[in-house]
Amino acid sequence: MSVRNKRRALALSVLLLTGAAGIAIACGPDFPWQLLDRRDVTLAETPANPFAWEAAHLVPAPTDTMKAVENRWATDDTRAKLRIDAETTGLSPEAASLISAMRAAGDGDKAYAQGEKLPAAVRLYTAAAVDYQAGRLDQAATRFQAVLDLPAAEASPRAVWAAYMLGRVAAKREQADTAVAAFAKARSLAQAGAPDPLGLGVASLGEEARLHLTRAGLSVHEATDDDTPARAVSTYAVEIRAIGPLDSAALSQAISLYAQQAAHDSFHGVEALYLIGTYLLDHSAPLKTAVTDPLVQRLLAAHVLAFEADTPSWRPHRGMDPTTPPTPHLGALTAALAEAHIGAAGGPAPAAADQLATLAYRKGDYEAAARLAAMKPGPLSSWVQAKLALQRGDLAQAAKFYAEAAAAFPATGDGPQGSAMPVAERNRALGESSVVALARGEYVAALDQLMPMADIYWGDVVHIAERVLTVDELKAYVDAKLPASVAANWTQQVDNTRWPNTLLDTMGVGYKYDEEADRLRYQGAPLGLRSLLARRLMRAGRGKEALAYYHNAAVAKDARAYLDALDTAGSAWWGASRARAWFQAAQLARTKGMEIMGTEGPPDEAALQGAYDVGIGQATLPPAGAPYVADGERKRFADSTPQPDQRFHYRFMATDAAEHAADQLPHTSQAYAATLCWAVNYATDQMIGTWTDDPSTIQDPYWQSVVRRIIERDKQAKGRAAALYDRYIKTGPHQPWATHFGHACPVPDFDAAAKEWWQAPARQAHRWIRQNHRKALVGGAAVLAVLAAGGALLRVRRRRAPTDVS
Repeated sequence: MSVRNKRRALALSVLLLTGAAGIAIACGPDFPWQLLDRRDVTLAETPANPFAWEAAHLVPAPTDTMKAVENRWATDDTRAKLRIDAETTGLSPEAASLISAMRAAGDGDKAYAQGEKLPAAVRLYTAAAVDYQAGRLDQAATRFQAVLDLPAAEASPRAVWAAYMLGRVAAKREQADTAVAAFAKARSLAQAGAPDPLGLGVASLGEEARLHLTRAGLSVHEATDDDTPARAVSTYAVEIRAIGPLDSAALSQAISLYAQQAAHDSFHGVEALYLIGTYLLDHSAPLKTAVTDPLVQRLLAAHVLAFEADTPSWRPHRGMDPTTPPTPHLGALTAALAEAHIGAAGGPAPAAADQLATLAYRKGDYEAAARLAAMKPGPLSSWVQAKLALQRGDLAQAAKFYAEAAAAFPATGDGPQGSAMPVAERNRALGESSVVALARGEYVAALDQLMPMADIYWGDVVHIAERVLTVDELKAYVDAKLPASVAANWTQQVDNTRWPNTLLDTMGVGYKYDEEADRLRYQGAPLGLRSLLARRLMRAGRGKEALAYYHNAAVAKDARAYLDALDTAGSAWWGASRARAWFQAAQLARTKGMEIMGTEGPPDEAALQGAYDVGIGQATLPPAGAPYVADGERKRFADSTPQPDQRFHYRFMATDAAEHAADQLPHTSQAYAATLCWAVNYATDQMIGTWTDDPSTIQDPYWQSVVRRIIERDKQAKGRAAALYDRYIKTGPHQPWATHFGHACPVPDFDAAAKEWWQAPARQAHRWIRQNHRKALVGGAAVLAVLAAGGALLRVRRRRAPTDVS
């Protein structure tokens, strides 16, 4: 495959797996999706299932046990290995060698002669396969049929294979009816339990569909021509071409068979349906002919919904064009439907009314959307009606329809037997209902609705739990819904290799639960919310309450030590004891601050291990007047602002605590100098640094504002460090290590500082006497004279005391 074709195949595969519709709004290079970044966009976007999911649900779920065996990146070597493994399984090494020799014979008769020691079915089939590869179709067909003519028990190991290849031979001979019968035989044998290690029963659906596609006047290119499963439609040729007038009945048969193949978890079936949909949407004449067929309607609606964005899902302030991209396929489909009067008043009832309702909503035809949604009740229709209620500004009615959608979701999963929406879209609908609850001021309800999807919308959970609910509301919620027993019984295993169910670990940060840091990493919401509450209680000055909510014992121990240090700093009798406690608090705040008190979202971003100061949750709220943001939320957001509102806010607290330690110490002590040194160190740690000192050189307004904020913070940190160093220079003792003040700081000697309170006055008096010995002599003599005079006066007073005469 050429490099160009490889790239095209990769792009097509990604589109089929994910669909091109934006599910929500991303907020950074590797951040998870969030619903609350741009609520108007979130609530305006049209519901859209991934195309691969829709393709697998166009027909009823299969009741047989056939499995697809596919490798969409297969090369000739990998396909050959797949066949060799399948045809030698269960055979002796000698038999495997014989099969290999037969395959290399180049002639079916020679191959057959070499295989007399093999089971009859294996011998006949392998010789027939050699004839097929040599282009001897008559001989190949005779031997394939001979396999099927064996007694059932003897034929079984190669029965499905032989029937499938008879279909391939008939297709080459342009004997379509014979080929269809042979492919049906292959499926019936596979369904009856005959061995099918290559998934030929499922592959036969695609082979038969291709025959009907040819009858319909369309052609595709064949990828392989051997006895491994051929690709139903190849990514070598990413288009379908017309070879005659369109036969809509034959096209419907082809689509039905490809849909059955897709329902058996076949990527090739999905791929074929995608290419058929693309062809029809690109060509108006065949589109108008085919659009009256109900199955075609559902296929095309799914195609447009999955691959054409209806609203911009980016932030205008990031310098991107917010204009909605053109949607030519949407226009083509709606025009064809309108011309056929499908879905119109008095026209034919559409087969996919709920999907067409979403298309009408996307186009802005809200009257048609409401009419179509009413034709087919279900979760998708209720979702559209919720969107229409939002268009009218009726939040109460929107909440009602979101509740209806949630109630209509079956409990089954994403398989073909599942609901009308996959798990990802069901979660999206439930997430949107929480956005509406938040806009209505139902804050606790909004959190409760998001918690079942917390592993997906953790950033939105964080915003509500950390910045919207009061501390008491959050504590009451956690105590009621996520008690300690939930954390104790939590055994969920994190798997960061699954995608798209978990976020790719693109930067080595990984959204997984970190036992050491006691934080959520994309999974483990019960533990994550309890830990968030613990850190919020600590920031609110309710540390003793916080201790019960730390899941990690080591973090809880550090938190207790921090509280004990603060308590001692405020109650100890001696200054040196207070200083020691303040310094312990400073060290814990600096080294364990993220775990003890860091914010899960901005500004600390514990959820991202502090890699950014935004990304999970909301750093700011939209400007006043923005839709779906109530005044009550704004007030709560302001009231819950961390202090200081700076990235790594606990480093500022560490600096303050270290300076408080210095305040308790004699200025002549080593500990005084050392604690100021550590205070400078912590102040320097507040600096972040940028790649440029000139924000005006940055074109993107968003990153320009980020750099300006960092430069201002670094300027303040430098000023704080300089002020602390200046305090040392003016008031502290000379220390030999002070050459690297703020960078290499020693351990403060608090024991020596305690003695310094008594030793310093004595040393100062001794120094004054040495420098002023005459004054000291005169002063000493005067003191002695005063003492002597006082003693004499006291004796005289005692002698004159009156005598008791009673």
